[in-house]
Amino acid sequence: MIRFAEVAVGSGGEVRCSRCHGAQQPVSYRPTAEIAAEIAMACGSWDEPPGPNVALAGTEPFGHPDLPALVGAAIDAHCRRLCLETDAVAMRSSQNAGGSLMAGVHHLRWTILGGTPGVHDVLLGTPGALDLSVEGVRSFRSIAAEESIPVSVTTVVPVCRHNVHDLPAAAGLAVDAGADRVLLRIEDGGLDLTAALPWIVAACDTGVVNGVWVEVEGIPFCLLPGYDLHLSDAVRERAGAKPPICMDCPLDAMCAGALAGASADQLATLSPPSFAERLAVSVLHARETRAE
Repeated sequence: MIRFAEVAVGSGGEVRCSRCHGAQQPVSYRPTAEIAAEIAMACGSWDEPPGPNVALAGTEPFGHPDLPALVGAAIDAHCRRLCLETDAVAMRSSQNAGGSLMAGVHHLRWTILGGTPGVHDVLLGTPGALDLSVEGVRSFRSIAAEESIPVSVTTVVPVCRHNVHDLPAAAGLAVDAGADRVLLRIEDGGLDLTAALPWIVAACDTGVVNGVWVEVEGIPFCLLPGYDLHLSDAVRERAGAKPPICMDCPLDAMCAGALAGASADQLATLSPPSFAERLAVSVLHARETRAE
């Protein structure tokens, strides 16, 4: 996936599992000048093609009172690709969708918690949220097609123990809504990775069957035999930067892996630090199961 420099427009109100993180925190937005300065710095320090690319993230950008000025700041900073991280509900308005497209927003990063209202809406704590969100993405896609503007929609699914069983449905919904890529991001340090793997693999298969690429962030190479290509670039880069410690994995040259006694900082190259112990146990359990 294309790398974007993330610039937070504020905090609070993120699309996150309420059972894992509690109720949504109040939304607060950063000053326009402060965000514009960070955009300029990100673009000015960009060191490798393609780019520079900026994603306005952190919380819903359409709630920022000065969003047009932020988009303008990105254009002035010679941002090549501008992405909005959004729940897409505001895109239901043709004025918002069309205005964003004409201003240069050709990338959306759209977050969902599941592929059905019974999962997404319940975990988010907002009835009807998924249907409105899908409607917004379709509106953005439709207007882009009418104006012959090429766009990209990435669906991000934060994966936890409460939605892992719905990952295939989430991938299917993303395809149906118009996404051209899906990112499964493992965010739950207590998730049983061994039990989660069939659902993750099924989501990858759902994407492949429908011609949409599904990537997984937070899983080491050795836990996805046959599906290692689906691991995100971020995982590949972090894994490749460390010497191998598995010693019995055919992907040792690339994979930092997990081993009894491996240090937490080695395991953290693949996942959040809180994931380290669980990751080691899951990898070892998966190997024992395959050996049997």
